[in-house]
Amino acid sequence: MLLTYLVIFGLIGSLGGVVSAYFLLSLAKKIQKDLIAELLPFASGVMLASALLGLLPSALETLEAKTTFTILLYGLFGFFLLEKIIIWRHCHSDECDEHSHPQATLVIIGDAFHNFIDGVAIVGSFMISIPFGIVSSLAIFAHEIPQELGDFGILLHSGYTRQKALAMNILSGLATFPGIILGYFLLDRIQNAVPVVVIIASASFIYIALADLSPELHKKSSPKDIAKQLSLMVLGVIIIAFLLQFHQD
Repeated sequence: MLLTYLVIFGLIGSLGGVVSAYFLLSLAKKIQKDLIAELLPFASGVMLASALLGLLPSALETLEAKTTFTILLYGLFGFFLLEKIIIWRHCHSDECDEHSHPQATLVIIGDAFHNFIDGVAIVGSFMISIPFGIVSSLAIFAHEIPQELGDFGILLHSGYTRQKALAMNILSGLATFPGIILGYFLLDRIQNAVPVVVIIASASFIYIALADLSPELHKKSSPKDIAKQLSLMVLGVIIIAFLLQFHQD
């Protein structure tokens, strides 16, 4: 039953973002920006709450605090290096100056690598509880939409047709499933690895929320925008906190 949930919400978290982003490309620019403006702060709140209220406390039940936060620290450094050296700096709009002449192959490989990590993170979330896993998957879905919009912009700028860009993004999105399958069968047999993967998933969520999403939120600084962003972030936190009340240890 757990594997069924993982497959379903793996599809939502990975390919759902690709299809939604492709659909948004057909909408007016203003509508795209308005939807992304709503998604980013909500996804940020959900990811931070998932990591700090759900994943890390779960790991602390098994590991010592020093060990937990040491792994978390290394995880954050790892994701920083992953973007700086191996992948590329994630972008959440289709207008990114630093991606003016990217190598399309690097973009696809980097996205596939990130989706693989998302798959492992989904497994770790579902091992805490099914409701928590569902919300964590939806948070990944919310994050993937603006990211995939950026990826489409990069590929189209590199000369890909819309159909080929869609096909390549779907291909990279499928990398979520090796992460899910490997995580499921590995963690099911090596229970001692569960807290470590949970901490790495926490590092992934925290890094995305603070390094990828937060800079985008700072681009709008009017009192109205700040109030709206905070409200959506708090809403994400409240939803996670509410669902965690139903988690039975």
